[in-house]
Amino acid sequence: MTLEQLGWNSRFEEDFEPFRKDGLNPARVIAEHRERYILHTGEAEIAGEVSGKFMFTAQTPSEYPKTGDWVAASVFPEESKAIIHSLVPRHTYFSRKAAGIKTVEQVMASNIDTIFIVQGLDNNYNPMRLLRYAASIEGTGISPVVILNKSDLNPDASQILEKTKELLRSIPILEISAKTGNHMSELKKYMSEGMTSVFVGSSGAGKSTIINSLAGRQVAQTHEVREDDSRGRHTTVARQLYFIDNCGMVIDTPGIRELQLWDDDGKSSPEYDIVLMYAQNCRFKDCLHENEPGCAVKEAADKGLIPPEILKSYFKLKKEMEYTRSKVDEAAALERKQKEKKFGKYVKNVLKDIKEVKGR
Repeated sequence: MTLEQLGWNSRFEEDFEPFRKDGLNPARVIAEHRERYILHTGEAEIAGEVSGKFMFTAQTPSEYPKTGDWVAASVFPEESKAIIHSLVPRHTYFSRKAAGIKTVEQVMASNIDTIFIVQGLDNNYNPMRLLRYAASIEGTGISPVVILNKSDLNPDASQILEKTKELLRSIPILEISAKTGNHMSELKKYMSEGMTSVFVGSSGAGKSTIINSLAGRQVAQTHEVREDDSRGRHTTVARQLYFIDNCGMVIDTPGIRELQLWDDDGKSSPEYDIVLMYAQNCRFKDCLHENEPGCAVKEAADKGLIPPEILKSYFKLKKEMEYTRSKVDEAAALERKQKEKKFGKYVKNVLKDIKEVKGR
């Protein structure tokens, strides 16, 4: 395998130049297991771990290598291992707020060209979740494609496809069956050698089955879903990158139980443009679109001009963003306070040393 087949290009080559002068080699992270990694150098798969300096300078979990990252490493072929000294700057990445109470960014995968959002047409279909994914991808530079899998299990698959196209007008929607192979050729049109794709979605949606169908063999482990609620176990327990002929690099991800958005930087999904369009005509600029007089958004919703799914999702994501942003600000304030305290202690010790020297 060549570096180009792994996704290497002229932009990465330019970014890597300073590391090459230091005698380091490029390698791509194809799997991560806590702080242990599997790397591919273009010649072989080797084990990797970060250097002590890397651990000392990394401030947050998101700064550690993730599946899809390119790293600058010292390679020891005779030992089949490498020491990771630095990350090559990421061109794109997909992240969320880490599950749990702490407000921490979790990078799911990096250096991605296309993200496939997979939902099953058994009991897994959820339009609100699709809107949430669309909002999380907006502004990342990654091209989204929605896959409605298991069309063979739902006689209403065609109607759901049309409904989803209306909901997500700016995103390509594909209706497929990985099990029967129906429309899999349409999926392949969005993939090519040298590109990197990632499959995301909840457990049981069929991500691993799709990857196996693309490969023509079992490369990703699968399990049957429960018949009562169509939910599956987390078959994929770590993000794994596979090379598939004519399809490029493909990343499988564990099922995401909750997708809390990390940051919107003032952006919104194109699907919410209709809300923002009517919001321009509200009587008050700071209108919350709830019970304010002269609210053009509420008036449009009452007339059925704004789909209820979009409006509901818009309000939910807006509140979530405000909460996440407030927690990030609190964390930043606490970190700043700790740094100021540490610096003040340092200055106090320096002044004390100077006073002792003068007193001698």
